[in-house]
Amino acid sequence: MTVDARIARGGALAVWAAFFFALWLTGSTDRFLGTRTEWIVPFGAIVLALAVLAYGYGYLRARRRGPRLTLREASGLFALLVPLAAVALVPHAALGSYAAARKGGAGPPVPPKPADASFLDIRISEGDHTFAGNAGIKPGLQVRLLGFVTGSKDVPAGTFEIARFYISCCIADAQAVGVPIVGPQPKPDTWLAVTGSLARREKRFVVEPSKIERVDEPAQPYLSFRT
Repeated sequence: MTVDARIARGGALAVWAAFFFALWLTGSTDRFLGTRTEWIVPFGAIVLALAVLAYGYGYLRARRRGPRLTLREASGLFALLVPLAAVALVPHAALGSYAAARKGGAGPPVPPKPADASFLDIRISEGDHTFAGNAGIKPGLQVRLLGFVTGSKDVPAGTFEIARFYISCCIADAQAVGVPIVGPQPKPDTWLAVTGSLARREKRFVVEPSKIERVDEPAQPYLSFRT
């Protein structure tokens, strides 16, 4: 059995075009590219789509068998598609509970009001008393956090951690920021909405929950250091 090389080439380009269109239409570009390079996605989607159409037009117009796909060219096309497989498989695995237990955080501006305190605000307040005072973050503060359960063991006894990944440029520089929750450990990677009050345990702020709800993963699971 022989395969027309034009069909294989057009198919590989079509897969990449579909990937770029998916990123463009779902607004997921910032997971992989910074603001200065986001233009690559719509540009690539359009150019590759046009190339696929050109291959299809040429194939239909010729109406004859084209060059046979060789093993060497097939290997090259396969290598061209390997990055897509890596992208499809790695992000959720790499940025799940396993990775969250191994990454750190940085500091944001003071929240508009104490009740709006984020994961980042709470973590910074643990070691920066000036920031904590300016932000109004202290024991007894009522907060609401939405995050996924991590597998971190670096939490006070009797607590588990929920976290969010923050990005400054793209998914490659994502850093997990977590806050301990008082209670038994749920299944890792479960998304929870936790409402409760802050308390001090050892050197950490923890949330003593009054309400814990299991929720679906948000449409945009990553937060930005710039907001």
